[in-house]
Amino acid sequence: MVQLLCSLALLLSVSARADLDAEGSVPGKTGAARIPELLRELKGLEVKDEPTFEEKFNQTVKAVENSIEEEKLICSGELADATGKTLTKDQKPLCMRELKKQYLEVMDTVFGLKKKYLGLIHKKQLENLGEIQQKLKDDIQKNF
Repeated sequence: MVQLLCSLALLLSVSARADLDAEGSVPGKTGAARIPELLRELKGLEVKDEPTFEEKFNQTVKAVENSIEEEKLICSGELADATGKTLTKDQKPLCMRELKKQYLEVMDTVFGLKKKYLGLIHKKQLENLGEIQQKLKDDIQKNF
């Protein structure tokens, strides 16, 4: 759970430097091409209370984060796209608007997954609490 919260903090933070050599990068695909692909991957994750879910979730969120940072550099004209071209002054605002739209969709998906995951964990904790309460009541009944 701590890892999920850390991932959220990383996703929300705006870093000054992009990590372009991130794990899971797809050669030949820029951030813009990868973001929808990674978003589909996030939406396809089945929420489970297992370490494999947390690991896959964290890896995908990190890949999205890196793709967004890369796309920010492309949209600002600091980095060339996959074809080696930089955006014109007129293309930059359009690129940023599209990136913002994708970013908001990713955020909604991440929050939705986190909400489901936290609901699952909370449900299990309530079940455990109920079991503990029942054991204590049984012990009291036996001993008094």
